[in-house]
Amino acid sequence: MHTEPAPAALQSGLAIAFQPMIAATSGQPFAWAAIATVDGCGFGQVAAALAPESRLRLEVARIGGAIAGAADAGLLDGEALLAVPVAAACGAPEVLLAHLFRAAIEHRVPLGRIVLEIDADERGDLARIAALAQACVDRGIAIAFDNFAVGPLAVRLLGRFTPRFVKLDAGLVRNIADSRSRRVIVEGVQRLARNMDVTLIANGIARREDLVLLCTMGIRHLQGDWIAPARSRPLPRAHLARREPRATMPQHRRLAAHQRMVATRPAAPAAFAQAL
Repeated sequence: MHTEPAPAALQSGLAIAFQPMIAATSGQPFAWAAIATVDGCGFGQVAAALAPESRLRLEVARIGGAIAGAADAGLLDGEALLAVPVAAACGAPEVLLAHLFRAAIEHRVPLGRIVLEIDADERGDLARIAALAQACVDRGIAIAFDNFAVGPLAVRLLGRFTPRFVKLDAGLVRNIADSRSRRVIVEGVQRLARNMDVTLIANGIARREDLVLLCTMGIRHLQGDWIAPARSRPLPRAHLARREPRATMPQHRRLAAHQRMVATRPAAPAAFAQAL
């Protein structure tokens, strides 16, 4: 007989790491993405197996941990944004946003520095995703769409809301240099994002040839383990504006230099909230 773990046990196993979202023209973060795990397992996998009430409590813990961890590490001392993922599937947007407000006030994090990241996966519930996005818009909280793959759900969301940024689904980015059809799709999303003044992020880059192609296409914001892995104790870096001046150095050379710095620089001394 399966017994659901107690909420306190789940929260004690919750760990938050932060992955830089890189501006390609400088190799520096313009935002930090909070990535949660529970006892070393993916957050979504664990949350999906829980009863609704326990799932909501775990979601609240993730929000608090992300804000507390970023503040304690000094990641928000400059102008960088903090991308906090929130699952629309657990419902109760009012409860989630109320907790986000309380955590931001407690840790003195301006709401203007927080972007609530909503999964736009085609398997999601459009009504719940739209309800969460609308609740954010009503309260002046910036949103982003993750796992954007140009399906019916994603297109309807983009037709209704204007996110701060859109993160391409890793399936579109992976091996894009070998796929003309993926390039055509990404170019279409890129034009749409540009017309809406939305920052487009290529997530999941894993090869140099894909990086070079995406930069050649004009995509200037990147995320992925190959670019810069998530760390529980990242070193804060200076923030650069979303729209940066053109660089004279080829983008892949600048990013390669950044990777060398990531490999050698020491961890930040500030402690992160590992267990809640």
